[in-house]
Amino acid sequence: MKTYTLLALTLLFAAGSASKSAAGTDDPIETAKSLYLSASYQEALAALSNLPAGSDLDSADKYRALCFLGLDRPNDADKALETLVKRRPLYTMDAEESPKLVALFQTTRARTLPGVARTMFASAREAFEKKDLAAASSQFSDLLKVLAAPELSNAADLSDLRMLADGFAKLTEQQLIADKAAAAPPPMPASTAAAEAPSASIPARSKIYTADDSLVVAPIPQVQTMPMWTPPNDNYRRVTFNGSIEVVIDENGAVESARMSQTLNVIYDQLLLAAAKNWRYRPAMLQGQPVKYRKQIKVNLRPTSSGIGPGVGPGTIE
Repeated sequence: MKTYTLLALTLLFAAGSASKSAAGTDDPIETAKSLYLSASYQEALAALSNLPAGSDLDSADKYRALCFLGLDRPNDADKALETLVKRRPLYTMDAEESPKLVALFQTTRARTLPGVARTMFASAREAFEKKDLAAASSQFSDLLKVLAAPELSNAADLSDLRMLADGFAKLTEQQLIADKAAAAPPPMPASTAAAEAPSASIPARSKIYTADDSLVVAPIPQVQTMPMWTPPNDNYRRVTFNGSIEVVIDENGAVESARMSQTLNVIYDQLLLAAAKNWRYRPAMLQGQPVKYRKQIKVNLRPTSSGIGPGVGPGTIE
């Protein structure tokens, strides 16, 4: 009985000392850590409830999970780790951590990462479509790292997402290079300028012209970057895909809309439509005035000469 009483007093003293020590620090993470080590799990969770700006959120989620495990609340621990994975998809748990925590983290991460990857793709694609190419490039790079994680590397249901992410990453880099090259557009040739001499008759700006309008000078490509095509398997590498895209080019030479008038394949169609939104042209001209123009562009995806090579390259325009 004396031994039991002495042990209880020792633990009580240790807990009290840890609480006093924790209370003396301004860092709530360190406070929670001290309280956790003294098995004061509820107090540690309370210390983590209102974190100031700039706190180490990764450590906070980790100690929340540890405290919930100490309280035998695995579902709450799982939610804390899920929050961590969603915020930091590339976060890895130190192998020296509690084996129970590491095992739960691995399970939570494997379940959570597919949804995180899809959210990352949507965000990166939105940045691309807003022409924030620097942000898109960084986000697609992070997404490819997530998709290469061991938990996802063999996930068959993410194969399309993996190809799209890779395609958009390459497309973004191509577009960045093309934008730099187009920063200083070449002067208009004299012959073209003469053909586009002003006329007393001004065309209607609402009409969309086409190749059937013989008096219209067709738009001239300035930036028309084609996406890279990476066939997913040998069967695709042996096939030639033919299709076409229709773009409406406005009076400023920007692509107002784009649609596939003849599909190539579900993966490349998405890349091509995204790329088309960033194409730039010298606008179509009628009687010296810029006009809208609907342009049909044929696109081919050809296999390598051997039919078994990597088959990587941009689509070609006829």
